[in-house]
Amino acid sequence: MFRSVRRKVPWLIVFEAALLMRSHWRLLPPPDRARLAELLRRSGGRPDRLTREERAEFRRLVGGLDLTGIARDMAPFGRRLRGHR
Repeated sequence: MFRSVRRKVPWLIVFEAALLMRSHWRLLPPPDRARLAELLRRSGGRPDRLTREERAEFRRLVGGLDLTGIARDMAPFGRRLRGHR
């Protein structure tokens, strides 16, 4: 399955999305980036591995990433993946 998906993904779009995510990541102050990265490593992608206070801190830090702006900036990539209608 991975092989067929790999052929269908336009890698230029993946690269552009990675650059976009990096630019939003860099908008966070360095201490917040470090703490968010630490929480991500500790959780391993599973929120139940964090304490209640750490989950609240995680939500606060992620709020600084402007997720709505990321979604808005990535919307043109979705159109390119689906094709034009």
